[in-house]
Amino acid sequence: MNQVLRGAIVGGVVGGAIAALQAARRPASATVGTSTDVAPAIARGVAEGALVGTFVGIVVDRRARSAAVAMAGEGAVRGRRVAEKARPGLESAYESVGEQLHEIGDTVSTALVPPVLAVAERAFEVLGDALGDAVDTARPAVGSAVDSVRDRASALAA
Repeated sequence: MNQVLRGAIVGGVVGGAIAALQAARRPASATVGTSTDVAPAIARGVAEGALVGTFVGIVVDRRARSAAVAMAGEGAVRGRRVAEKARPGLESAYESVGEQLHEIGDTVSTALVPPVLAVAERAFEVLGDALGDAVDTARPAVGSAVDSVRDRASALAA
């Protein structure tokens, strides 16, 4: 649409300019001598130029659209060819990365998991020992507190 509008404007300007030049070259006897007799001729030149420019703009616009469609189709074909050429490389990279990740997983499971489990087991042992010591330390105090509560409860009941 842009080409059509541009063609109409350029055609109108060129048609008006040509009509004005022709009117200026006419001998004085051919015109009555008033400027209003020249104005319809210039207006007619502008209209005819705009009509021709619009037609040229339509032709140019259609050619541009068909060229764009052809280029888009050609670009799609080229893109597909590039993708087909790149596919083997991408597949081998995918396989290589997969193998490397598998090796990393094996390394982690053999090198890191056993020491972490050993540390966790040792932490449970230490925690168990600490809790056992705490219970052993608190047992006499708790026993005497229970005995004291029993004595008071029996004193209150009597």
